[in-house]
This record gives sequence, structure tokens and C-alpha cells, in this order.
Amino acid sequence: MKYITAIVILLSLYNSSYASYEVKSELESANYLAGKGIIVNQSSNSSLYQLDANIQRQAVMKIVMKLSWLQIDDTCRWVFSDVSTTDWPCKYIEAALDAWYIAANDTFRPFDYITVTEAMKLILKAKWIEKIQNTDAWQEDYMMTAYQYGIIDEKYFNYNEAATRWWIFQIATATILQEANIKTNQQNLISDEVL
Repeated sequence: MKYITAIVILLSLYNSSYASYEVKSELESANYLAGKGIIVNQSSNSSLYQLDANIQRQAVMKIVMKLSWLQIDDTCRWVFSDVSTTDWPCKYIEAALDAWYIAANDTFRPFDYITVTEAMKLILKAKWIEKIQNTDAWQEDYMMTAYQYGIIDEKYFNYNEAATRWWIFQIATATILQEANIKTNQQNLISDEVL
């Protein structure tokens, strides 16, 4: 009975904690990340943000690693055969590998577009946000985590669709702005599980 009561209390905390967050517009999100030094500041010519374009895997790696605030070495070891050691993405991709955000493979496919699920998973990992559930429907697990924590305000089911730049900017911004609430609620969940 204590366990059920704890879950009911936690769910009410989730709903009240995240209700106060107001989702920033696509452009506001881009400018917010630019102000934090996570993406290049294009506020004087916002069309350069290319908000409606899909986003490559290599670009997301830079955002993810900047969100993580981990130290990024300025060298590359040529771990992935399709990632040039002389191009800017290499250090971010290899840092993500070192942080266990991505798996070791022969190739990385840096110019492929990232999917909605891949992006959400990486952003949650960069902020050490644990999934709220672990089922066989792992893509839904990440979506439900983002929904429960107020990172997204509507559920999505286009898991394998290429993510747009504006969507990445919005979920990255929401994750930063919700981080303190998320961490508090994760600590409360851990404390209640000890009961």
C-alpha cells in the first residue's frame, strides 16, 4: 500500500512540477541555445538556423556533447572509418563514444539524418535523465519519459522519422529548462523506492 501511495504522490508531483513550463517557440529555442553557446548564433539572420530542415547525425552530436558539459578533447583517433579526423564533428562524435552515448561500430554515418528516437535518447543521456519505464517498446519508453518530464507537450509516434532542426532545438531547450525539476523528481522516486 505504501508503494501505491508513493506512486500516486509522485505522479501528482510530476504533473504539477512541469505544468509551469511554457514551451519556447522554434526561434526562441534556437536563440536560447545560441545564447548558451550550444549552437552558432544566427539571431541576426534567423533563416540560417534552417529550422525546417532535417538535421544530420554529426550536428546532433555537437549539440548533445555541449549539453553534457563534458570535456571535449580537440583530437581524434579515427575510430569511425567514415568520420574524417580533420573535420569539426570528429571530436564530438568520439567524445560521445567515450561517454557511452553511442556504440562502437565501423562507421558512424555522419551525414545521415538522425531519427526522432535517436535524438531523444541522446539528449536524455547527455543530461543523465533515466527512463521512467523499461519495456520492449524502447522507443516509446524514451517518448514517454520526455512527455512525463515536460520535455515535449504532446506524445509522438513517428519514432523513425528524420528529426527537424527546430524540434531538436526545442527538446534541447526544454531539457535544460526542466533539468532541475527532473532531477528533483528522480531523487524523490529513488527515495520512495527505498521505503
